[in-house]
Amino acid sequence: MSKPSERKRQKQKQRERLVARRKHEGAKRRFYFEKFPSFEYRTNNAPEEFVSLVKRTVRELDFRDSRLFSVRETAFLKEIKKRPNDVMPMLMDAVEKRTIPALALSTMVGDRIIRMIPPDALRRWIPFHDVQFLMAGEKIIVDFRSLEQARTKNGIIYFSRYRPTVEIEERKLVVGWSKHAIERTCERIVSRWDSYLGLGDVFAFFHQCRRFDPCLLHNGRDIGFTFYDICAEGFFSGLIADQVLGRKPDGLCYYRVGYCPVVIESGFAKATTLLYPGYAGTPEYGLILRSGHPHLRRSEVIEKTSVMTRKTLEATGDFSLMKYFHDGGIAQVIESKDEFYLPHFESSRSALVE
Repeated sequence: MSKPSERKRQKQKQRERLVARRKHEGAKRRFYFEKFPSFEYRTNNAPEEFVSLVKRTVRELDFRDSRLFSVRETAFLKEIKKRPNDVMPMLMDAVEKRTIPALALSTMVGDRIIRMIPPDALRRWIPFHDVQFLMAGEKIIVDFRSLEQARTKNGIIYFSRYRPTVEIEERKLVVGWSKHAIERTCERIVSRWDSYLGLGDVFAFFHQCRRFDPCLLHNGRDIGFTFYDICAEGFFSGLIADQVLGRKPDGLCYYRVGYCPVVIESGFAKATTLLYPGYAGTPEYGLILRSGHPHLRRSEVIEKTSVMTRKTLEATGDFSLMKYFHDGGIAQVIESKDEFYLPHFESSRSALVE
């Protein structure tokens, strides 16, 4: 029998090296997940491309990377893997009390992974889809959530699977959103809605808000709805309530986000855009025009309303315009015994499961 050719021998060596490398990498990976939490995926109805994007990013993550995690954070991840029954109850208790270090630890994995995804790639999917990284001791649950979609001749309507309704023209219609209306609403609710925490907040709004009030816009001719976000004590939204009311609220409290003109389509009241309070056509705009201020003053107030995004409010801390509208008889902050959101809504991600 003739000896194998040199070419065959080289190919055989390459195969052997490849097998050895794979075994080595597999052993390293097993050792890694003996020390750190592993990931478990719950994809639900999320698009395959979005799931794949997140999975690729997770594979690139290394809990030992000092560019992503501090020494303390890496040690915490090791400890929660080693002693989940001891660490998890303490973490959950601290998160329940909203202590800043616990909130940071519970959300750090999701925060780093979202930061690793290129912004353009991420913006393709959010805020229509969301992904949560839920600490569960020895593993991290990667839980995907998505808004429902209805395709019509006029484009896609996005809506919550809970199908909240608004009564317009004596009809109960499912609240739906155009892409533009969703993006405008994000700007109003959260200044950094493309961050992990921000995405959780805005997705929870579209997914879990259940109160929408009908209204008339543009001199009472155009139909629409108005809606509210939670004023959460200890967060910026809680400061809005304090400043506008001039006191601490007694109980549940919400601030007016804005107004959405709608078109009625396929059983939906589809929001076409978002008008901030004070924009032309809103009740607040009428208040400005009726105010009796000189023309120059009215122009200044109208100009101020045009930049009243959440980012601007956070940067300036100036709630005078909201208070002006509120004191003028158009409530910007309301107190209510009713829950405007489904009970499991959180104003900030807790990222924990039992």
